[in-house]
Parts: sequence; C-alpha cells; structure tokens
Amino acid sequence: MKLMLLKTKACPKCEVVYRFLSQMDVPFQVIDLVDQQEMAESYKVMSVPTTILLDNLNRELNRCIGVNPMELEEMVHIMKKGEESHV
Repeated sequence: MKLMLLKTKACPKCEVVYRFLSQMDVPFQVIDLVDQQEMAESYKVMSVPTTILLDNLNRELNRCIGVNPMELEEMVHIMKKGEESHV
C-alpha cells in the first residue's frame, strides 16, 4: 500500500496534514503539485491538500481532501492493517 500527500508549498493546510502524517509512524510520499502538475491531472486533484491511499496495484482505496484528522487516521489504520497482513 502507498499513502500519498499531494500538496503545494504555498498551502498552510498542507503543512498541517504533513505534520499530522509525520506523527503517525507510516511511510508516505509527498508530491508537490507545482513541480509535478501531471500528478494533479492523473489523480484528478481539484484542491490541496489531498491525501490518497493506494493498494499494491496502485488502485485508489481512499481519499481525504483537506484537513480531516478522523479520515486521515482511518487511512493510516487501513494502511497499517494492510502491512500487517503481508508480514
């Protein structure tokens, strides 16, 4: 599984989500959409921050738009549960 945070440098809420995920003890990929605009198109990102959970085949399992700690915690829980099942 893969957790991705799609953000921009000028987005204060993106930094909040980044700090939140950093404290959750899971790996996640940070994608700056200013540098990688094609990712915004590819994942149909309309606003930032957008956090996306992908399965091992890169299919989207869940998406959180904005700062929503409950949704983010659920995504982290799903990711950790998925990692445990592959140990």
